[in-house]
Amino acid sequence: MLAAQAAVAATPIPLKMKPGSDSITVKGVLTQTGDCCSYSFGAAAGQKLTVSSTGSQGHFLIHFPSGDTDGPFPGPYTWTLPATGTYILEIGPNEKFDHAYGPFTMTLRIPPK
Repeated sequence: MLAAQAAVAATPIPLKMKPGSDSITVKGVLTQTGDCCSYSFGAAAGQKLTVSSTGSQGHFLIHFPSGDTDGPFPGPYTWTLPATGTYILEIGPNEKFDHAYGPFTMTLRIPPK
């Protein structure tokens, strides 16, 4: 389900996978003062992005190169990416859970097509 365009919470942190790797892991902290983190990455049309996290219960919102968004969804979640370009992924606290705030570890995986 695509939603209307939305503003990105913060300046995205660029992510770049190491050569030969199809995943990257980042750490952050979800707080009550707002969304924690947004990350940017490049991908090609048709690739699959899988996002998972441990620690605090977060939800994910993705911004497509077109400016459309999808989410928020709890993890783990998988998207088939519709276009080649730069994507932005946000993680925010999922207040439906008791452990919505605190440290998290998030892994993004984008295998080659």
